[in-house]
Amino acid sequence: MHMPNLDADATAAEGPSSSRVPSPASTAVWERILERLADDLDAIVEDFLAELHASNLYQDNLVQIADLRHTAHETFRYLLDRMLDKPMSAHQRGAAKRLGIRRAGQAVQVEDLMAAIRLDFIVLWRRIRAMITPDETPVLVEHTEIILTTIETYIREVQLEFLAETARLARDARLASERHLARLLTSTQLTDSSLELIAQGLQVPLDGEFEVVVIHESAVLEAQEALADPLATGQILGYPYGSGYTLLQLTNAQTQPLSQVCRNFAGSYFTGVHGLAEVPPVVRSLSQLLEYQEDMIGQGINHLVSIDELWPAALAATLRSLLPSFPEEHLRGLRQLPTAEAREVIASIQHYLSTGSIKATATRMDRHRNTIINRLKTFEDATGLDVKVPRDAVLATLVLAVAERQMHN
Repeated sequence: MHMPNLDADATAAEGPSSSRVPSPASTAVWERILERLADDLDAIVEDFLAELHASNLYQDNLVQIADLRHTAHETFRYLLDRMLDKPMSAHQRGAAKRLGIRRAGQAVQVEDLMAAIRLDFIVLWRRIRAMITPDETPVLVEHTEIILTTIETYIREVQLEFLAETARLARDARLASERHLARLLTSTQLTDSSLELIAQGLQVPLDGEFEVVVIHESAVLEAQEALADPLATGQILGYPYGSGYTLLQLTNAQTQPLSQVCRNFAGSYFTGVHGLAEVPPVVRSLSQLLEYQEDMIGQGINHLVSIDELWPAALAATLRSLLPSFPEEHLRGLRQLPTAEAREVIASIQHYLSTGSIKATATRMDRHRNTIINRLKTFEDATGLDVKVPRDAVLATLVLAVAERQMHN
């Protein structure tokens, strides 16, 4: 802990005798100094409040002035009695614990709390220097270490209680959030009133816009560990769903998009979910579509993918059961192309399907416009599908979902 330097005259007076045990006479003088301080306790508290205000700590009105005055009075009484080695009641011995728990519940930053307690030394030192006589200065120097160690010990005790209470509150808050999410995702019928209660419990607007991510079971533990802090604070809401893990975040310009935060975890995401009532069907869809990510994971594609990357594979599997010739009749010609050429053709068609423009596709791929036209023609000859025709474009999307998987195998 960093404490201010002592006054120059006091430091000079310390000399080589500072390591000696104080004499009985010196101890008696020291006790009289502390008793005078105790008699002036109300003024010391006001000094502290003025110093705290000047330091710009607690500026978010998290702690009211009456609270600050009460805890300051209790703290200084505790410190003085401890330096005097007075017997303390069980209540008085719990001063550090009460302060740590109180400030944790008020969401004070631990750095601000520690800085505020360190002001105790400044206030006590200035008050002592102002009230002692020149003859008492050597006594102060002899006992400076007592002031420092007493305050350091108090700081450690407060900090430990603060951190323990913060952890407990985080666990309770996360447990409460998980219960509300469980109700949201597992209820068979959600009424307007139940949705309102869930929104209040999750502290999100009922009509807000949300991002949803469902983490694949292979990455659940890794994601939970990496996201421990935002999950604990409620910035990201999480709940086990099916074999995976569902994450929910309110869309906010001040926070990093959830799809970016989770980009390195296997799973799928959907953005722009309008209203809390739309979250459950999105989660169900993503969870079902993750079945079609199994092949991608087996191919080493262990990152987050959008729902747009998964639904073509799902539809292709469904269409295969309805049309016996699908997709083989369209894939035969592609398989006959050299591998490098096939990859280039597939990439060109994918870009074209996402833009609908030969010019935009050429720009994205850094190729000449005629090259893209030729690749569209090669794809049409190989598959019988003209992607400039809407019906064929839909089929091409599904064919490519299968083709990509097969090319990675």
